[in-house]
Amino acid sequence: MHLLTNRTPRTEYENRWKRAQAVAKANGVEALVVWGKGGGTVDTANDLIYLANYCPVFPYAPDLPGHWAGLSHGAVIIPVSGEPILITESPAIRRDVVSVQDVRSANGFVPDKVASTLKELGLSHARVGLVAGPWLVTSIYKRLLCAASDVQFVELDYAIEGLRTHKSAFEFELLREAAEVGNASMEAMMKSASTPGTTEADAVAAAYNIAIRRGAAMIDAACASGPHSSFYAHGMAPQWTTRKLETGDIFHCDMYGAAVEGYTWDFSRSVVAGGKWSAAQNEVYDGAIAAIEAGVDACKPGISAQELYDVVLQVLQSREIYCGYPLHGHSYGIGWESPWLVPGNETIIEAGMALAIECMAGREEIGFVKFEHNVLVHADRIELISTCPARL
Repeated sequence: MHLLTNRTPRTEYENRWKRAQAVAKANGVEALVVWGKGGGTVDTANDLIYLANYCPVFPYAPDLPGHWAGLSHGAVIIPVSGEPILITESPAIRRDVVSVQDVRSANGFVPDKVASTLKELGLSHARVGLVAGPWLVTSIYKRLLCAASDVQFVELDYAIEGLRTHKSAFEFELLREAAEVGNASMEAMMKSASTPGTTEADAVAAAYNIAIRRGAAMIDAACASGPHSSFYAHGMAPQWTTRKLETGDIFHCDMYGAAVEGYTWDFSRSVVAGGKWSAAQNEVYDGAIAAIEAGVDACKPGISAQELYDVVLQVLQSREIYCGYPLHGHSYGIGWESPWLVPGNETIIEAGMALAIECMAGREEIGFVKFEHNVLVHADRIELISTCPARL
């Protein structure tokens, strides 16, 4: 298994390009410029992977005047009619893997190449949608504006994310396969963390050993344990520490990685070192599991993101284990997507969505846990794909 291959049918990409062109037309622009950045994981290149099956290979490097600008960046230009054009940082790419036929190397100067390509397309004075998200850093953005000074760029940062939210049957299959890697990795982590004397890093390594051998690109594993369990992650970069787990310590982890064609898994589990939960710890973890299971049971086409959030929240509050965690889930696929399960979000859940439904819960005097499931939303049912055990 490998992360990015030529397995995805061209018809999938053609459908994505047509939908992107429809978004462009609906917003009154002549083309979209969709930006992305490499550096190891898929969450900074998700739109590029979705449209072109391409991820820049270099980590972020500040511009070096006279040598490069936008190294580690890439862009897909999608005109309202015609074929897309992929702008890459260098000519050394896997043409057997990328989905776009017209690939143009920027030779290190990505914003300049985007500007010159827009000019070749007759769009040097046009309205063009810019899908940049957080990946287009200020210096590169300024260089793009200078090189394409007569283009009227229209901010459409969420245009492609909106397309990614609704998935095909083929994408559902990729998510199932990604979940298989996640399930095996998470179970290995749980077994490791159940052994007193194991470190958080040891537990993460047990998971990564499985995931990486199966071709996954890990994004992170947000861990905390023992007296630090109230933290979402007690480490920062990385999100685990080398703390040794003592008998009776709660260990929890929210783990996320990309395993199949850029498609991810994202779910959480908790264990107690030594394997024996106290009655009070059990009460907290049982409540977290019950809250997420209630969310899964309530999830169906037609429910709103706010309503689904409320279902989880009400269970946590009724058991007096709500800890102020600010959301109870989100869409996911190639990275994270809307809708987010947060207060006030009236977005309707629809068939074709994939959701991660999650919570963190606990009591100060007892400790805190995480629990999360991944589900696929069908017209007539919900499919649970995060099937590793809630408990060992």
